[in-house]
Amino acid sequence: MRFHVIPNLNELDKYLDVSKKYDFGFEYNEFFKPEILDNKKLLNEIISKYKSLNRKNDTLHGVFFDIVLDSCDSKIRDISIKRVESSLKIATLLNVNKVIFHTNYINFMAKSDFYADNWVKKNKEVYLNLLSKYPNITIYIENMFDENPYLLKRLLSEANHPRLRCCLDFAHASISPTPINVWFNELKPFINHIHINDNDKVRDMHEEIGKGILDFDLIFKLINEMDKDITVLIEINDLNKVLNSYKYIKEKFKC
Repeated sequence: MRFHVIPNLNELDKYLDVSKKYDFGFEYNEFFKPEILDNKKLLNEIISKYKSLNRKNDTLHGVFFDIVLDSCDSKIRDISIKRVESSLKIATLLNVNKVIFHTNYINFMAKSDFYADNWVKKNKEVYLNLLSKYPNITIYIENMFDENPYLLKRLLSEANHPRLRCCLDFAHASISPTPINVWFNELKPFINHIHINDNDKVRDMHEEIGKGILDFDLIFKLINEMDKDITVLIEINDLNKVLNSYKYIKEKFKC
């Protein structure tokens, strides 16, 4: 497996050093923020900075704030699609071929067959169309605060596209009422990218691994069942906590 980290432009030299030392990939996190997307000067500056690094095999977290691809309001749906496509355009500029989006559905509404059917239909329609327009990009759908994996599994199964895959976020799954081994086993055929960090099983804390109460013995037992080419983001914004987490993983799980 290959580990990824979230770079910080204010400490980019440090992140480049640890990327080289440990063969870390980057997962760019600036480009889901509306305040950056709507500031063309700042957006182009950030893109130019990252593009100048001439990196390969990185990932990019796409937009998720207020994205409703299944909205019954055509204006909301249209702007959601526009925002999603902006992530793919930026990824293309950065030579990134993996982009992560969230499920973004409403849990209590998902218990309605009409809502669930519409969510799957509209999301499948949008993502299949975008995959045809961006043939070099794989789209990963990440569980957000979903209660179980079944609607995400249904989307991926019905789309049945080799470049529409799953990013399993173990921290998000651990907050849900569904055991993480169920999340993993249901989504395993589609998983190619993973997010990890620690928490108290109540809040999405993005804490240093080993400082919360998540069962990383089980998590890494499951991760080690995956293909060796899987990528794993240590989704923490503090570099010292990232390195402490990486050391914890290497020493305890020999990954």
